[in-house]
Amino acid sequence: MPTSKANDWPLQNGDTVCIVGGGPGGASCALAIKREAEKLGKEIRVLVFEQKRFNEGRQFNQCIGVLSPPLEDILRDQLGLELPESMLRKKIEGYHLHSDRMDLALDGKEHGSTYAVSRSEFDEFLFNQAVSAGVEINHNRITGMEVGPHDVLVYSEGQNCRAAVVVGAFGLDEGTAWIFERATRYRRPDFLNTIITRLYPGPDFLDSLGPWIHAFLVSRKGMEFGAVTPKHDHLSINIAGRAVASPIMVEFLRSPPVQKLLPPKIHKEKPLNFFKGKFPISPAGNLFGDRYVTIGDAAGLIRPFKGKGINSACLTGIYAARCMMNFGVSRKAFQNYIRDCEELTADLWYGRAIRLLTNLSTRYGFMDHILNIAARDPLFMEAMFNIVSGELPYKQIFKSTFSPRVGLNFSQEIFKYIFRQPLARRL
Repeated sequence: MPTSKANDWPLQNGDTVCIVGGGPGGASCALAIKREAEKLGKEIRVLVFEQKRFNEGRQFNQCIGVLSPPLEDILRDQLGLELPESMLRKKIEGYHLHSDRMDLALDGKEHGSTYAVSRSEFDEFLFNQAVSAGVEINHNRITGMEVGPHDVLVYSEGQNCRAAVVVGAFGLDEGTAWIFERATRYRRPDFLNTIITRLYPGPDFLDSLGPWIHAFLVSRKGMEFGAVTPKHDHLSINIAGRAVASPIMVEFLRSPPVQKLLPPKIHKEKPLNFFKGKFPISPAGNLFGDRYVTIGDAAGLIRPFKGKGINSACLTGIYAARCMMNFGVSRKAFQNYIRDCEELTADLWYGRAIRLLTNLSTRYGFMDHILNIAARDPLFMEAMFNIVSGELPYKQIFKSTFSPRVGLNFSQEIFKYIFRQPLARRL
């Protein structure tokens, strides 16, 4: 690996790295720094600011908590970690895709296993591994930051931290993003809002529903997509869009396609708790600079539709750690970090194109016809599976899918759409 140059401010023995946020991205970054430092024979202090105490389960995490391949390989190969079997309690076997009038079981194969887990349990596991590796934790909220030519000063409600570099692993937390924007050239990414709720229908009903994630691409004003995900003891239901709010979630829950997946009248037995969150749909502006770098959702380096968000958080954390240890913490040095993220950045324009086409199809009622194509064309079925599961990069899906046969099928469905010929309701 190329060595760092002095003017790139390589980390020196005894330096401190401050990480703001102890989720998967922050914990992975902290662990990777410790591992890289050991390889290089350096002693690097790592301090993580994280308000949450994951073992208490007081805060709700807006991430659904689906671990998809190759996350187990990433943790094993890059961080030396094995997920405990007790955490992997619900294996996901596949995906159902719903449009306004149609329901299609997607046929495809993932290279690895997908699990629905307790997100707080997963976060606690990674967090504890970081602590065991010698990472220090500060449970106070940060209140300010100064980035100077020689170091960074991070203020908090308790002890402050003076460090050689600060890592932003704070997701889309508005308060922390504002602090970074005031202290640096960082600008938070564009995002969609989400609403999440949980239903506890009982083990018998969960067993009858099966180990399938149900994704919804329906024409609901203000909503881009929704999903019903079976967990170990409950259903996680989420919707996303520019202006989603609780009335849209209620309407979604009452819609006929979703009602088929819910026990009768369960949402009327007691008030539902709704949780509001957000996730990025574009990279952040100036996501790195002299003595600062952002990772995960804060950097906005994830797939549209939030596919494999945990994977992206862990990978960007690992890439940032390697860059800091092997190249430095200057803006120039962090160019190596963004080069490592090429698989994510190269896919962004293709992902935006798919998101645009998806939104137009749902808005104008063409999604039923797209599912009809997938039902009879194995090549397009494989493409739909890979889009929903995140199995392949969008760029690869584009190149491997479009053919004269697929084009002919689209022409036929466009004809049906124009002349409103009837479709089967279920495929």
